[in-house]
Amino acid sequence: MGDISRRDFLAGGAALGGAALLGGAGSAAEAFAASSRPPIHKESGHLSVLEWGGYEAGGTPAQTVGMWAGTPYTKAYGKHSITYSYIINDDQSLAKAANGGPFDVMHPCQEMLPSFVAQGLIQPWDTKLLPSFKNLNPFLVKRGQVHGKQYMIPWDWGYASLLYRTDKIRPSDAKGWELAWNPRYSGRISLWDGAASNFEVAALKLGFHDMDMMTPSQLQAAKQSLIAQKPLNKFYWQSEYSQMQPAFKSGDIWITYAWQDSYVTMKGAGLKVAYLNPRQGKLSWFCGFVLGSQTHNYYHAHKYAEAYINHHACVQMTNLFYYGTADATIKKHEIKDHSLARSLNIGNPKAILAGNNHLQAYEPNRRQYELAWQEVQAA
Repeated sequence: MGDISRRDFLAGGAALGGAALLGGAGSAAEAFAASSRPPIHKESGHLSVLEWGGYEAGGTPAQTVGMWAGTPYTKAYGKHSITYSYIINDDQSLAKAANGGPFDVMHPCQEMLPSFVAQGLIQPWDTKLLPSFKNLNPFLVKRGQVHGKQYMIPWDWGYASLLYRTDKIRPSDAKGWELAWNPRYSGRISLWDGAASNFEVAALKLGFHDMDMMTPSQLQAAKQSLIAQKPLNKFYWQSEYSQMQPAFKSGDIWITYAWQDSYVTMKGAGLKVAYLNPRQGKLSWFCGFVLGSQTHNYYHAHKYAEAYINHHACVQMTNLFYYGTADATIKKHEIKDHSLARSLNIGNPKAILAGNNHLQAYEPNRRQYELAWQEVQAA
């Protein structure tokens, strides 16, 4: 959030010799892991996991929303065998991984992967230890690799757009991302407190299609656009479940940046809502599990990841959260809501790139995006 510090690598290294930096950090991490890897029965078995709220393993006291994934691990190793630390946006995932660890397993999104590797925070997985790996979408698997090594095990994917009240918003106003800039709804709008995502939204609204590679002048224009939007914004939400959804449900806000699960939740609550299909295109994303470079629970970490990527866990997660998963063997009939199966384009391995979707990607000058976001917040 506003107090996130930036790492020196993003200030210079990413824009320079990425290949050399990535290779060097990865090799060092692998050497450390190989030299300090006891058999599983000699590991402590107490995992430290950096995670998003709601994705805690089934069976743990922290899991309160009904997700089953992770249950095979907790049944085998105990419901108190995992300690969770939390992230609330993509930038914070890197900051906490660098400054709050070490963690055994982390759950960032793919646009952050090059930075995690370059800073030596993670090491490759041994996919032979993951029986369900063979079922994963090859398109997502490939995007989880750096220099041919599997640094990320892809798991969840979905979309980001504006959720809005159809009984409060004029249909003629709900055409694109500019809805969040409409003064008619001042004080009823809430964007997410995510630096890169807000600049991606502003870029699309301004017609900058290469949203993650903006030029300095484009970034300046996007910053000014977000500064202009700020007075219309009731608050920048940080928690989907404890802030954004309650405010939307109560009527405090009518328009919000959201993922598709919130549309289903609000529709289920009886609200008249729609999930905007912006004329400029929706954002899309995927995230996955990465293995800490300093883990002393190498084999337990693999058991943990397998407990999430197995078929039953993936089907249940989609039916619970309305997100897609990396399991390519899921069939449409396994998704309870058939309209959801169609909307998620189950069976299309490249669904997140289909149509007018914009996959959130690595930003070589991400530090500039974050500094600009700090200026928006301070304006």
